[in-house]
Amino acid sequence: MNSPTDEQLKKLAEMYILNTYAPPGLTAYIYEEQDDLDDDTTCRTYTTEWPKPDEEALSSWQILDTNIDSVTVEERDEEAREWTVLVEALVTVCDSKEEGEEEEDPEVQSRNISVYVTSDSNGELYVFDAEE
Repeated sequence: MNSPTDEQLKKLAEMYILNTYAPPGLTAYIYEEQDDLDDDTTCRTYTTEWPKPDEEALSSWQILDTNIDSVTVEERDEEAREWTVLVEALVTVCDSKEEGEEEEDPEVQSRNISVYVTSDSNGELYVFDAEE
């Protein structure tokens, strides 16, 4: 099997960020996950793209715009057929507005996102994970 070119990997990572990971219009909701419901000192938060009808979100935010600054192939493991691509992006977000609060100005966040790419048995490339 031929190895993908840097350009193929970069294009796939860029499209993944713009269409799946941080697409304009995406709204994220943050909820509290408690390990022990009787102990308020032990909790974590998690994010979901859909509001939960049975829980009140701690907050939410919406992506207004995503601009890619640069895309770089960071690691190539040809034997394992895995590649890491670093995407540097400016993501404009707006926090949710609570009742009675003034609307805040959108915030431009600089994000470095590692996109992990692999290929299936037919050689088709796909993203299997991404993280900041």
